[in-house]
Amino acid sequence: MPTLEEVLKKRQRQQEASEIDHDAVRQEWISSCNGLTSTILEWLRPLEDQALLQVERETIPIYEEQLGEYQAPTLKLVFLRSQVLTLRPIGRFVLGARGRVDLVSGSTSLAMLVLKGTDHWEFAKREARYEKPRRWDFNRTNFEELLVDFLEA
Repeated sequence: MPTLEEVLKKRQRQQEASEIDHDAVRQEWISSCNGLTSTILEWLRPLEDQALLQVERETIPIYEEQLGEYQAPTLKLVFLRSQVLTLRPIGRFVLGARGRVDLVSGSTSLAMLVLKGTDHWEFAKREARYEKPRRWDFNRTNFEELLVDFLEA
């Protein structure tokens, strides 16, 4: 029969081997958010240059139990000085994805998920409370269609 010390040391080794590198995960998540905001900024730059849109960049504090507190990039899109859409990171640890960022306007929001094991983002919207969310690719065409729907609503 193993001693108490042997059992505790074995569990300690197992725990150390299974721990994730929280700093690396946090940096990877912030990098994913930065990549997403950079892509959107690139797509919207021509509209911003024509003064059809104003983009406000900032960072916000986020707290996640596994990662602690960190600063994440956010975008505020102001269309023709009246309609506002905010891109807001929610967190790295979410069910069914490797991270979530929401597009928010007033009380309405649309989730953007980065898929596990990839850097691929997609939109996700729950149509009904107990149904799986409808998902579609995050790409320039779909993003622009989403903005048109937002502006015409």
